[in-house]
Amino acid sequence: MENHSAMSAILRDRERLPELREARVPAAGSLIQIMMNIPGPCKKLDCTYELFELCIRALQEELASAACAVLSLERTDLDVGPVAYMQVSWEARALKRFCLLFEQGHPLSAYWDMDIYSPSGRAVGRREIGAPPRSCYLCSQSAKVCGSQRRHSPEELIGRMTADLTAYRQAQMGVPIARRAGT
Repeated sequence: MENHSAMSAILRDRERLPELREARVPAAGSLIQIMMNIPGPCKKLDCTYELFELCIRALQEELASAACAVLSLERTDLDVGPVAYMQVSWEARALKRFCLLFEQGHPLSAYWDMDIYSPSGRAVGRREIGAPPRSCYLCSQSAKVCGSQRRHSPEELIGRMTADLTAYRQAQMGVPIARRAGT
């Protein structure tokens, strides 16, 4: 019953996301909605919040180095996990390209979900800019297909996420990381 209750709360929050986002769409520039790709009914794990904050800090640094102004940043905590709304000074399609390049260069980006919206509230998708669909972080197939077919258990996915976060922490401290098979 607890699992059903958690899933109901997550679904309610997902239904609220468009309303929350629309209230924050900027008059100019673009909006980034940042969420986490966390499997299963429990989205509020300690590692979720750590990954979320790592994403925000790393993205702010990259945007600053590219001379893109962050106009506002608002965080909220929902049953779907942490969500941030970042308004920036760039045009939406250029921002989407930038965020995809940023994701390609960061070892933890598989766990981040950054959606880009124009001032009209229209989402800019990967397909629109010619980018491939998101890959599964376990088998590199389409994440959408793996998720819909439940190819991997939440435990497997969270185990990988936790291992990647641990490896990232170690790398930041200068500890050599043993390479995993297949990566």
